[in-house]
Amino acid sequence: MKWARRRPTAALLVVALLGLLTTLTVARPARAHRLVAEYRVLPDQKVQIESWFDTTGDPPKGATVEVFRADKQLLTSGQLNEGGVFVFSFTRAEPLKVVVYAGAGHRAELDIPEADLARGKSAEQVETLSNEDAPPAGEPRADRSSRVTVKDVLVGLSFLLAAAAFLLSLRNARQLRALTRRGQ
Repeated sequence: MKWARRRPTAALLVVALLGLLTTLTVARPARAHRLVAEYRVLPDQKVQIESWFDTTGDPPKGATVEVFRADKQLLTSGQLNEGGVFVFSFTRAEPLKVVVYAGAGHRAELDIPEADLARGKSAEQVETLSNEDAPPAGEPRADRSSRVTVKDVLVGLSFLLAAAAFLLSLRNARQLRALTRRGQ
C-alpha cells in the first residue's frame, strides 16, 4: 500500500496556495453594517437622537426609539424621521437610556448622563454652538463617516496572525518530513 502513504507534492501545495490567494484577492469584503447612534442636548430641555448605519451613513428606515429612565420606566418612544433623527423633551435632568431598534437584529444603545442634561450639552460636543449656528431641531448634524474601531483592527490583526501561523505550520511540516527522510 505504498500509494496510501504518498505525500503532497510541491505542485499540489502551490495550487492550494494559489487558490487561497485567489480567494482572498477576488472575494468581496463582507461588510456588515452596524447601527450607530449619537445624542445632542438641545436648548429648551430637548434631546436629539440621530442614528445611521456605519458603512453607508444611511438612516435606518422605520427605526423606533425608546427612552427609559434609570428605574427602567419608559419616558417616551417614537420613530426616527427620514433623516434618522428623533427629538424628545425632558422635564428634569436624570440619567436616561436610549435604545434604537432598526429590525433584523440591529440595535444601538446610548446612556445619557444626568450631568449632560443638567449642563445642557452632550458629551460629544466640544464647542458650544450658539442658537444661530446650530441647525434646527430634527435636522441631522452628526459626522456619519465610517468609523474603524479598535475591535475591527484587532479582528483584522488576529486574522493575519492566524494566516501566518498556518503558513509557518506548513513550513515546519515540510522541514519535519525532510528530517524524517534523512533519518531513515
